[in-house]
Amino acid sequence: MTVAPRPVVDTRHPPDRARLLLFIALVALATAYAHHPRRCIDFGVFRTAGERFLAGTPLYRAEDGILPFKYAPAVAVLFAPLALVSRQLGALLWNIGSVGMLWLALRRMEALEPGPRPSDGTWATLLLGTPVATVLFYGQIDLWLLGLLCLAAAAVGAMDRGGTALGLATLSKPPAVLAVVFFAIQRRWRTLGIAAAVIAAAWAIYFLRLGLPAGLEQIRSWQALVERSTVEWVTGPNPQGLPTVLLDVGGWLGVPPGPRLLWIAEALATLGLGAAVLARRRDVGAAFRLACLAVLLASPLAWRANFVLAIPSLRVAVQRARGRERLAVVTLAVAAVSTVLTAGLLFDRTGTERVLAWRPWTLLGLLLLVLDLRRPVDAASAAVPPPPPAGRD
Repeated sequence: MTVAPRPVVDTRHPPDRARLLLFIALVALATAYAHHPRRCIDFGVFRTAGERFLAGTPLYRAEDGILPFKYAPAVAVLFAPLALVSRQLGALLWNIGSVGMLWLALRRMEALEPGPRPSDGTWATLLLGTPVATVLFYGQIDLWLLGLLCLAAAAVGAMDRGGTALGLATLSKPPAVLAVVFFAIQRRWRTLGIAAAVIAAAWAIYFLRLGLPAGLEQIRSWQALVERSTVEWVTGPNPQGLPTVLLDVGGWLGVPPGPRLLWIAEALATLGLGAAVLARRRDVGAAFRLACLAVLLASPLAWRANFVLAIPSLRVAVQRARGRERLAVVTLAVAAVSTVLTAGLLFDRTGTERVLAWRPWTLLGLLLLVLDLRRPVDAASAAVPPPPPAGRD
């Protein structure tokens, strides 16, 4: 009698049923928000920009009030397809796409840095439940951005080397240009070249539709809008980026906030965060995590929804907390407390803003920054395929 061999099971990485349940819940939440007429308001702004681009009319208008389109004019090219379907259907596709990009991002993280368990990514997503839910509530772009960055980073062997995804990410959020540091230190020149071509193509389509004079006028309108609204935003309770903290320090020292001080704060944040990515250039996983944190923390407009970009770093923090590393445990506690206190469930809007004024999400970002800078190069990073020699990518 022949006994069939027992199947080999990888006990280190068992099936993550919790992730499946989590994403079923996220799809339900995304669908509910998409069908609610007073939800997904940021998606509505994106769709309106797409409509205006297709019509060849101005993107930036005084009548938009407190919900203007603040992205660069060429970004409207990406939103044009949203104008071809109804708002409700578009919001549904957008939110479901956001959930899909989150799933894809977690899978690409596992390919890029296979050390942590799959469940670590699930726990990281749960601990950042408020940012994830906020993205779906408003119909924001951040989960798409996270997915694009992860796709680009893990696409070493793809035909375009991830350049299309990187180009779309950089076009949609200007701070994503800091991710270029990661691809440069990996010598992925073809990736960077294709990304530049994607960005150039979007701008070319934009100018072809609006014409050169009208297109340049829209750029001036965009710059004026950003200059007019950014300083007011970064001094409020919602922003959680590093430039805001630097402005807070300036305020404590008696220096009033203004455009000049904001520019200095942005420059310092960008230089410091870029240097952090360079400091871990020998560790592919750490460099990518720091690049995501840099994109997040360098923006003066960063708020709690943008902290979905911290999932790669928090995923590794969960792994390190299992080893009882104190700083990792403290970091997870800060993430959990921030999610609970800023979800809008325990306090009203005024109470939540009082909590946000203490910049808890900034504190989380800085803790993750320290953790990623402290991590030694390990076997997980060494398992990642090395970048191709210079000149061949």
